[in-house]
Amino acid sequence: MHILYLDESGTHSDARYFVVAGVVLFEADTYYLAQDMDGLQAKYFPGFAEPIAFHVSPLRGAHGQSNDPYPSLEPARRKQLITEVYQVIAKSHARTFAVAMEKSYIMGDCYDRGFEEIVNRFDRMLARFARDGNPQRGLIVAAESSYRENLETLARKIARDGHRWGRTRNLADIPYFAPAANTRLLQVADFVANAVFGRYEKGYSRDFDLVMPRFDQDGGDLHGLVHLHSSRLDCFCPACMSWRARPRTAGARLPEGPPNEGSD
Repeated sequence: MHILYLDESGTHSDARYFVVAGVVLFEADTYYLAQDMDGLQAKYFPGFAEPIAFHVSPLRGAHGQSNDPYPSLEPARRKQLITEVYQVIAKSHARTFAVAMEKSYIMGDCYDRGFEEIVNRFDRMLARFARDGNPQRGLIVAAESSYRENLETLARKIARDGHRWGRTRNLADIPYFAPAANTRLLQVADFVANAVFGRYEKGYSRDFDLVMPRFDQDGGDLHGLVHLHSSRLDCFCPACMSWRARPRTAGARLPEGPPNEGSD
């Protein structure tokens, strides 16, 4: 079984972009990535026996604030810890998925659209594995948030009726929800979501570049990263360039309106 851990970024109202992102691991590999994250805690917070949840936004925040969850960590050490988390992700066996959406471009709820995109892509990844003689089932674990009720409703609809691109065939169950503080893998998903958000919202690419090789791809086609926005035909990000480069039937035109075809 492969497990997809899912989180989001860009929930604040003044953000132009909303990102849904996740990290996928074969069930046995979840242990090793979690161990690597625990190793970072031992390095940066020696003497703390209880797990400390890593969340990138407060790590980037100003040191010494009253609500600072990492008061013992100086700014330079915070930056180094963030970099090392991304290096751990880059060296892992994880595959990542993310959908970066320009809020003004999306019709309907951004999380719903992003979730539907990622479910479709996760299912297709598992279908590729099955075609290669390695049948696997998939399970989704999402971070607890205010979107839980909407996602549960959408997940039941997808399981019953399919999504806009077809039916899922490789998922074992509807998503489960857990607090991000309880599992290192949801914390990793938070870092992936934040890296993608930083790239598309602010043009900040250092962290994004570290995780870019982990996005799901096959035969040179990038499937794990989607950019939905008003200038999709003119964008030179990896997702849009890969989308435009895919073969299409003779006479077919790239759609100029909000995409409904999926990105494969």
